[in-house]
Amino acid sequence: MMSEDLMTTVTLDTRRAETGGLPLGAALALAALSGGLLALSYSLNPLWPAAWLAPAPVLAAAVAGPRGRTWLLGAVMGLIGGVTTLSYYLSVPGPVATAIIMLLHVLLWGGAVRFAASMTRRLPLAVAVFALPALLAGAETLVLAMSPHGSAGSLAYSQMDALPAIQVAAFGGIPAVVFLVLTPGAWLGLAAGRLMGAELSWRGLIAAGAVVVAVTGAALGYGVWRLGQAETGPRLAVAMLATDHFAREPEDWGTVWAVYGPAAERAAPAGGILVLPEKIALLSTAQAQVAAGQVADLARRRGATVLVGLEVRDGAGRYRNQAVLAQPDGRVTLYDKQHPVPGLEARDIPGRSDLVVPSSAGRVGVAICKDMHFPDLGRGYGGRGAGLMLVPAWDFVRDAWLSDRLTALRGVESGYAIVRATREGISSLSDSRGRILAEGMSGPGMTLVTGMAPTARTPAVYGRVGDLFGWLCLAGCAGVMALSPRAGRGSRSAPLRAPSPRRRPS
Repeated sequence: MMSEDLMTTVTLDTRRAETGGLPLGAALALAALSGGLLALSYSLNPLWPAAWLAPAPVLAAAVAGPRGRTWLLGAVMGLIGGVTTLSYYLSVPGPVATAIIMLLHVLLWGGAVRFAASMTRRLPLAVAVFALPALLAGAETLVLAMSPHGSAGSLAYSQMDALPAIQVAAFGGIPAVVFLVLTPGAWLGLAAGRLMGAELSWRGLIAAGAVVVAVTGAALGYGVWRLGQAETGPRLAVAMLATDHFAREPEDWGTVWAVYGPAAERAAPAGGILVLPEKIALLSTAQAQVAAGQVADLARRRGATVLVGLEVRDGAGRYRNQAVLAQPDGRVTLYDKQHPVPGLEARDIPGRSDLVVPSSAGRVGVAICKDMHFPDLGRGYGGRGAGLMLVPAWDFVRDAWLSDRLTALRGVESGYAIVRATREGISSLSDSRGRILAEGMSGPGMTLVTGMAPTARTPAVYGRVGDLFGWLCLAGCAGVMALSPRAGRGSRSAPLRAPSPRRRPS
């Protein structure tokens, strides 16, 4: 049995180990700094470098202090990270959905930081440095598979102004972008933690840094190369026409067409495509047929393809969010939105099929607004040979930039250009690299945006393998956790050793 003074010494050493390292106040300040950077990344108008740096302060604090508070530090980061979009979520999906989103933010980042810190004790640092990026990439994959909002809210969209970074979406979609963005910050966090006293090997950190530089450099190098490749093939004249003149959905087609019709007559490019926004009118089935006839007349007269978004109510009181596509020969094809916005469009019956039609310059696909939040839908259109997507939309003004760029990322993933016309937002033409070729913000007057759209599809690996990269990240994290069930438990300090008993003088 230990003597009383020996037991006291061990107890004091244990308490010192549990409370040693970086002071709690400093650790929380670093977590808050990471949260602020994350908030800038999740913003409706994000600052792209912030996401690259966000993991560094919190990981430094996590590895330089006691193990027991790593989850708390990540939770603080996640909570602060959701602040910039809080009012937006409250006004769009509502308070219940907002509470769920905020809770998931806290749980996700709390768990990710705890997992990342624990892996530094279980794995070589050249592997452990990828723990946080891999877990977050895996989480994005689960969201894509399960969320009724698709990819909305992804950290990947923070990079839409960093064009070389988003090109990895052509291989691994959103999970690959998230993995790439978080990796350098994870290494910086471990290195900073070592400077703050964390028991991490400099040799291990140098090896990890070399791997991170190689992976990041290869990904960005590929992005630069891909952006430098000229898009070949025919181009098609396109025009987007939108106005915020109508507050909601007028139920008189004559009133709506009196505003849109003359502008459409002037804007429709002969041999090209004209796209109008989503839900420019709410019409009965009979009125919608009249509207389709007038749109078809315009398409014939101008020798153009014309796409118009309507909401249609049938005799049984069922609603459909519908796009009317009129081709130069007068043919009319209808497309029903497949992903109505949860809650806001609960009355709309979802469509069940894609729409791809031939054009003078290749195959053209049609989707509506929220549909383009779903990478699997976008990937499906790529698989059907679409080289150009036409997207009527209706935004919420303050999410104009994010909604537009979110849609553009589908083009990078699946290799096509996108023509998007929206009310209360930004109408744009983007190419298969996510570059914005033309854009314009809607207003009370009529906004016209024109451009020459590439129509040749650029094959992308993501179109064939889908979210394989994200699932592999998730499987890898699950495997490591299964093999290291005790990771993260106990004190952050080295294992305690009982002091040798002192000799009593004889």
